Amino acid sequence: MACAISLPQSVAAQCRLCATDSSTLSSNRAPEQNEIPLNIEITANLDFSRLALLNRAGGEVELDPQSGQRRISGALTDLGGLSLHGEGRLTGAPGRLVRVQLPERIILSAPNGATAELAKLDTDLPAQARLGGDGRLTFSFGGRLRVTGNASGQFRGRIAITADYE
Repeated sequence: MACAISLPQSVAAQCRLCATDSSTLSSNRAPEQNEIPLNIEITANLDFSRLALLNRAGGEVELDPQSGQRRISGALTDLGGLSLHGEGRLTGAPGRLVRVQLPERIILSAPNGATAELAKLDTDLPAQARLGGDGRLTFSFGGRLRVTGNASGQFRGRIAITADYE
């Protein structure tokens, strides 16, 4: 069993402050005439590497977003290979506060129809993340992969990551 989460290489982030309709703004501030759009680029995909399911009880493997350390529990065993936490880069208006949101969970699928769940997605960003003076902010993300039953295959899925100015 191998798992790689593929993400679009360049995805336009949601930018509520760029909207012209004042009802869609996320703050009381009026949008500036030359607002710099907020963009997100995924620079490294999340990859749990190769694992084997020992019995139907299943197990979990977690990738820490800060250290990239992989923790395996339950009836999974490591078959070697390199696991990677995901990495992304935001670009936009220098010094602006941003909010990055990840889905609660996604279902991954293998070509043979087997599924696994990716949950507890998290980033290494602080609660109040801010773009640097150059308008950039790099972050890492990880999560917990749950495999049960007789699931096998190379699991893939897409993570919808959104980013907004605060």
